[in-house]
Amino acid sequence: MEYFITGIDTGIGKTFVTKGLALSAEKSGLKTGVFKPLQSGAFKVGDKLIAPDIQSVKELSPNINTKCSYILEGEISPALAARLAGISVDTDKIKSDFIQFASENDITFVEGAGGILAPVTDSLLCADLIKILDIPIIIVTVPFLGRLNHTLLTVSYAKSKGIDIKGIIINKYDETTKDLASVNFAKELKLYTDVEILGVVKDLKHSDTNNILSEFNRIKLLN
Repeated sequence: MEYFITGIDTGIGKTFVTKGLALSAEKSGLKTGVFKPLQSGAFKVGDKLIAPDIQSVKELSPNINTKCSYILEGEISPALAARLAGISVDTDKIKSDFIQFASENDITFVEGAGGILAPVTDSLLCADLIKILDIPIIIVTVPFLGRLNHTLLTVSYAKSKGIDIKGIIINKYDETTKDLASVNFAKELKLYTDVEILGVVKDLKHSDTNNILSEFNRIKLLN
């Protein structure tokens, strides 16, 4: 099983959701992998570039397998980061890395960069990479004002490109909120799309292995 985790925007918790799903799968007994095709925003330790998203997965559970094809500096799109570094991104390499890596796991989560239209090369968007890998997506959204629009745009674009959508995960839900947009977000979303809501993840102020598992074990992704 392979899933591509994409989001409606940057900064909505895509990495957190990827880690939570991977941790839940690993603790259920599945050999689990997290693949990051392109990581921008990397930092140096000595002469080595470290991929922060991959590092955070390993910090959560060293038993989760990880791989990254391209590690790039700069809090910018992978396409711009690669161009500034003078690196030519080869999607054949990404696909080859993915196929080999996925064959070594029972379930693999592929984390994208930014939203579905984030540039990954000078000629390809994230959606194009999803098509190349040919796996279903899970869309991560957040229940805030204006994000219903972002979510429906992502769903619509994915469908227009023939991308298989496994479902939507609503992240960062505050159970104490009285904000009407947040409280009614899931209900409103169901009015406008037939894509399944796989689960709602609470806004965890203090996240450790136990409370991450308590949230993500409720998402019945493997059913």
